[in-house]
Amino acid sequence: MNDVAKGHTVQRFDQELTLVRDQVLAMGQRVLEQVSAASGALTEGEVNLARQVVDRERQIDRQEMAIDEGIFNIIAKRQPAAIDLRLVMALSKCTGYLKQAGDKAEQIAWCALRIREREGRGAVPRTLHHVRRLYEIATRLLGLSLAALAEIKVDKALDVFREEVELEEEFDAGMRHLMTFILGDATLTGQVIEVVFALRALVAIGDKASNIAEQVIFVAKGTDVRYRNKEILIATLSQEQGGGGGLSP
Repeated sequence: MNDVAKGHTVQRFDQELTLVRDQVLAMGQRVLEQVSAASGALTEGEVNLARQVVDRERQIDRQEMAIDEGIFNIIAKRQPAAIDLRLVMALSKCTGYLKQAGDKAEQIAWCALRIREREGRGAVPRTLHHVRRLYEIATRLLGLSLAALAEIKVDKALDVFREEVELEEEFDAGMRHLMTFILGDATLTGQVIEVVFALRALVAIGDKASNIAEQVIFVAKGTDVRYRNKEILIATLSQEQGGGGGLSP
């Protein structure tokens, strides 16, 4: 395991870095649970599950605040430099990305609640196929990004970039499919709109996974790649992983 939170002469610094890293990963698992529950609430018409997602969002808020406090204390007391500073900065950004992903899960839960309130029942099952598909893609990407962050593994971060193209492809397919329901039955317009909101939220969750993967590369390579072309980045870093050229800043 490539644990960059280990190896300092000050053992307490090791412990503080490890604690914050573990808190971020635990927050990520909580967000994954929220996305799963929210998507299930929508696809299964489970109102109580949707309400639980909304209520549990406060727990993610508290996790974010605890992590922010830990990061502030590390910066104030330890004044980290080099790779340690990169890790602290990356963990701070990843916390923000996870909070945003958690907010999107809550939005999906609200979609389920609004459909039930307006229709008196869950969404028509045939409108939900692409919710299930995008849920699978988004959670796979988020899980990959958390695994990359846990070990600071560039190859796992690159896997996120390779697979994220599925997000837009599935969203586009979903939009085309949903429009056929409106054309065929105008009474479905309201719930189709809610499903579109849910699809957009799932795409955003997948995007946050990509953002986390970018931070992993920042820690490992010392280069900010947020605005780099992903195809070129994959090719360059894959070559480097195989012993080729390096990544310029």
